[in-house]
Amino acid sequence: MNGKIWVLGDAVVDLLPDGEGRLLQCPGGAPANVAVGVARLGGDSGFIGRVGDDPFGRFMRHTLAQEKVDVDYMRLDAAQRTSTVVVDLDQHGERTFTFMVRPSADLFLQPEDLPPFAAGQWLHVCSIALSAEPSRSTAFAAMEAIKRAGGYVSFDPNIRSDLWQDPQDLRDCLDRALALADAIKLSEEELAFVSGSDDIVSGIARLNARFQPTLLLVTQGKAGVQAALRGQVSHFPARPVVAVDT
Repeated sequence: MNGKIWVLGDAVVDLLPDGEGRLLQCPGGAPANVAVGVARLGGDSGFIGRVGDDPFGRFMRHTLAQEKVDVDYMRLDAAQRTSTVVVDLDQHGERTFTFMVRPSADLFLQPEDLPPFAAGQWLHVCSIALSAEPSRSTAFAAMEAIKRAGGYVSFDPNIRSDLWQDPQDLRDCLDRALALADAIKLSEEELAFVSGSDDIVSGIARLNARFQPTLLLVTQGKAGVQAALRGQVSHFPARPVVAVDT
C-alpha cells in the first residue's frame, strides 16, 4: 500500500498588505497549502500542476521543494504566467481576493503532466482546477485514473464564483467532482450553495444521500467542524484563537 498524497491545482503567489502600504510576496494557493501541510505533518505529498517559468513560478517551486513536497510533476510553463493574487484583509482578518493573471499557467495542465497513480494513494483537488480547459479535463482524468488504480479522491470546492463564466457550468463541475470524491471538505457557505439548504443538518443529509462520501467535513470557523463519517455526524469544537489573518 502506497500512502502518497497527491495534490492537483494552483500554486499562487499571494500579495499581502503589510500595513504600511506595501505588498508582501507570499506563497499560497489552497492546493499548495495542502501539499505543504501534509509534508509538515510527516506525510508523503506531491504537487501536480503548472506555474510559469517566471520569477514567481520558480519561487513557488523552490518553496514547495524546501518544504519537502515532491515537485517532480510541478511543471514550469514558459508560455504562461504564474497565478498572482492580491489579498485584502478586513478588520477581522477575513480575506477578499483579486486574481491578477487570467488565464494563469495552472489552467493549462495537460494529461501528460500527470503521474502514474497507485493503489492506496490519495488525490486532493480544488474547483479552481475545474474552472477552464484544458485543466478541467485533466483534473477529471486524474480523479478517474486514481480511482481505477485503487486510490481515493479528496475534493474541496473552494468556490470562487467570479472565476466561472457560466454558473451552471460551475454547478455541473461541482456535481461531477463530488460524485467522484471519497472525502469532501467544504465551508458552511459552500454547503448551502451545493445542497440548496441554509440549514446545516439538512445540507449534510442531502449531500450524504446524493453523493455518499466516506467522509464529509463542513467547517464553521470559530464554531468548529461538522464531520460525517459514513453518514454519522459528529461535531468538533474549534480551539479559541485570535486570528492574525485567514
